[in-house]
Amino acid sequence: MSVSSNAITVLASTLINYNAVEPTLQRLDDAGVETILFVPDRYREFVEQRLRWTASRTRSYNELVAKARIMRLAHRYTELLVAGPGFSETYRFREWDPACSKAGPAGISLRLRSAFPSARRQEINAYLERLYAPFVPKVFPSNRILVVTRSDVRHLLCHPDLDVVSLMESWDHPPKAPMGYRSDTAFVWNRALERDWREFQGDEDIRIGYPFKLRYVLEGHQKQTSGKTAVLYPASFSKRSDPTFFAAELRLLKLISEATRKLGIELIVKPKPNGMRGEFDYLRDEGTHVSVAGYKDNDGSTGYFLDEQYNAERLELLSRCFAVINLGTTFAIDAAAARIPIIQLRLNDQARFPELTQANRWVHLDRHFFSKPELLCRISADDDPVDKIANSIRNTDQAQLFCNYLFEWISPEQTAEEAISHIARRLFQ
Repeated sequence: MSVSSNAITVLASTLINYNAVEPTLQRLDDAGVETILFVPDRYREFVEQRLRWTASRTRSYNELVAKARIMRLAHRYTELLVAGPGFSETYRFREWDPACSKAGPAGISLRLRSAFPSARRQEINAYLERLYAPFVPKVFPSNRILVVTRSDVRHLLCHPDLDVVSLMESWDHPPKAPMGYRSDTAFVWNRALERDWREFQGDEDIRIGYPFKLRYVLEGHQKQTSGKTAVLYPASFSKRSDPTFFAAELRLLKLISEATRKLGIELIVKPKPNGMRGEFDYLRDEGTHVSVAGYKDNDGSTGYFLDEQYNAERLELLSRCFAVINLGTTFAIDAAAARIPIIQLRLNDQARFPELTQANRWVHLDRHFFSKPELLCRISADDDPVDKIANSIRNTDQAQLFCNYLFEWISPEQTAEEAISHIARRLFQ
């Protein structure tokens, strides 16, 4: 199918990414803009039904991933070599250490490379683009690209003729890893994340957008906490994604269960939407005061959609709780958007929580969740964790102040509709 020179190509590698870009797709369609959406094969029928598009307007993301595979591997290896372990603590945990642990020449060379300084963060994406631009095949049907972060075809986005607009899907993406390509424009959630993006990604044109994944709770769904009898604990890890950290989180959950039992309060545990069905079922043995919220059907990664039903389920959970106890998950931001007090844990006990204490060094948590130490429930080696957590549940004044801070941090500068128009105007240029 031929396309016009004014067409826009949109890349959504997961349903989570599609969720972030769907409002803009609808706006472009309403404006009569020719738009081609790349989405994984297993989601194409679902997306076409939602958009009421013909099949000719969606393309196979699977075929896109298969393009220039050797270059994709080379680009990934080059990124690791250039970024090094000093890009961020989040990068080191998520990307660098797992890559270094592998056997073979790649792992050995990366371990040797760790003895040398990392490159400047702001220059990594531009360097990767300059290095690979002469060799990247032109595979997109148009030169204007809207990509939802983070992309796994970033090598293809290094083509010099492309005008790439990046839409930040999640608040932890800027320090998580180099994007691997240079964005001509990037849309982020707020001013703090604009600074993060500039520092870690080095792009110049960074604009404030909207946290689309929070739209369901930001727009008129705030809940009152008076008369509620439960506290909610949203899981930060799952058995599938981080088994070691998941096991450590289970040990923490036993302490939270003990604290809520002492207070005679119901504890609701919310599994991660990409977790494994049944992984928290053992908690029911902790007593009748503990319940596990519904598991989400998924394909083990981000193969779930933030649809109306799931949003309603999350709102229903929040409506039952007078406080949320959080370790390190984005759902604390959802709770803040609903104005629910948040007991934000910070574990400083290396002996009892060696894995979870590492999270203190992850940039997105350290800068945005832990930036108000006086508002945190800090648990050190000398503290009794059960008593400390119970005291924070008993008196939620500090948790309410933390909620107020996080609500102010997340509050968008414009409405969702204004943000959608802003993104569309940029793509029209």
